[in-house]
Amino acid sequence: MRNNFYLNFENKFRGSRSNVLEKLAIYNSLIDCISKSKREVRLLDVGCGRGEWIQKCSHFDFKCTGVEINEFSSKICKDLGLNVINNDIFDVMSSCEDSSFDVISAFHFIEHIRHEELIRFIEESKRILSDSGVLILETPSIDNLIVSSRTFYLDPTHINPINPDSLCYIIESLGYDLSR
Repeated sequence: MRNNFYLNFENKFRGSRSNVLEKLAIYNSLIDCISKSKREVRLLDVGCGRGEWIQKCSHFDFKCTGVEINEFSSKICKDLGLNVINNDIFDVMSSCEDSSFDVISAFHFIEHIRHEELIRFIEESKRILSDSGVLILETPSIDNLIVSSRTFYLDPTHINPINPDSLCYIIESLGYDLSR
């Protein structure tokens, strides 16, 4: 689709930029903890959308790179001066060296990919994360009845409802130290 349908969809149903930044405040203590543990923090944000997360992390002096396949969302990020690659995440990850990032974040991305791609994504994330790296995944909670029966299906690009217990198992079985 070569129009801005999905960007307009996000604008309508996700909320304003300031609203999203406000919601991301729940991660402040994690960002603070990560920023205190390293001199330079290299962050890769997968499916960065309009760039709210990388904008927020940039204020903590993280060296941020976003990846966004939607050209209209990528343009918004670039117009804001954010470092964003407009490409498929698997193409980007395959070109990354081992241990090249300290944080990989994927907010509302994994429900858009098939199970086999989820496994591949988590494996590749493990490869390009530093030894003390952090993987942050946020996805709609199927434990919430309204989400699992209604709002998950509002987005026509959602293909894979994620069970949190299964996700934790996958993450731990692929060699990550801890999952919550």
